[in-house]
Amino acid sequence: MGDTISLIHNDNDEMIYHCTSTNARFAVFSEIYYNRGWRAYIDNNEVPIFRTNYVLRGLAIPAGQHTIRFVFHPVSYYVGRTIQILASILLLGLLAFAALKEYRRKPKTS
Repeated sequence: MGDTISLIHNDNDEMIYHCTSTNARFAVFSEIYYNRGWRAYIDNNEVPIFRTNYVLRGLAIPAGQHTIRFVFHPVSYYVGRTIQILASILLLGLLAFAALKEYRRKPKTS
């Protein structure tokens, strides 16, 4: 029985592999290398992703049984989402303020 890497879970922003090897190995994954947002973890410890053959990504994997996890967590998306939430709150606050001011301005009729 040789060394193996098996894909366990494949989602848009997370990929999980199970790896068994007798010696330390370098694995090349058939996914495009993209350094803005992808992180790699071996047994929940972050490890560097290497650009391999100009377009693919690779990992140095120690001997033994390991769980390899690739997670896509781009900072730009989360910064943009935070700005969008804050702008929405500000807009709702301004609309509430304008409605309250308009309500107080109208003359009361008896």
